[in-house]
Amino acid sequence: MLKKIVKILLVVFIAISIGAVYLYFRLNNSIENVLIANNDWRSEVLEFPLIFAGDLEYEGEEHIRFAPGWGEKNSEDYFSYVFLWVLQNDPNLNASALENAMNTYFDGLMNTGTITNFNFFKKIPKTKSVLQQTDNNTFKGSIEVYDEFFSNKIIILNAKIKMEPCPLKKQHLVWFYLSPQKNQHPIWNQLENVKANLKCY
Repeated sequence: MLKKIVKILLVVFIAISIGAVYLYFRLNNSIENVLIANNDWRSEVLEFPLIFAGDLEYEGEEHIRFAPGWGEKNSEDYFSYVFLWVLQNDPNLNASALENAMNTYFDGLMNTGTITNFNFFKKIPKTKSVLQQTDNNTFKGSIEVYDEFFSNKIIILNAKIKMEPCPLKKQHLVWFYLSPQKNQHPIWNQLENVKANLKCY
């Protein structure tokens, strides 16, 4: 019995080690972040398929900028960040498709958090997104998500999402602005001041 337990633990350890190495190389790529923000806004670039949300079948990149207090649950800019999908094909997103995409995205992200936190059997509450189209290319709403990384609580992210073409590069851009703060809070000006170093016209 003891030998079986040791073998199981060894397999789990090897699996975690391989996963950690794979995650390291996926996150530490040489792609330059096109998002321009202050130096204290942490930068990250991911490639599709996203390691935590492989069901999002897009081709392209995700460029991210995190507000300085993103990972501090008592900070005013806690969990406030911008990410930009630079996609090779038109995603043809409507409100329903975006809700499904955000549910898939955050469910995958938070379940990855259970692994990095060694909470292998923890059941994460499902993400619930509600988005409405406010004009031809803009959507607003909320994303109810369980924060596995910092607060271990359900939080409500206010969301603004906008889409625009990048014809010169034959790409499609999808902007995501997220924060638990209300729309009147100063963090929203900072989020929307993040620009992309892309020549589209």
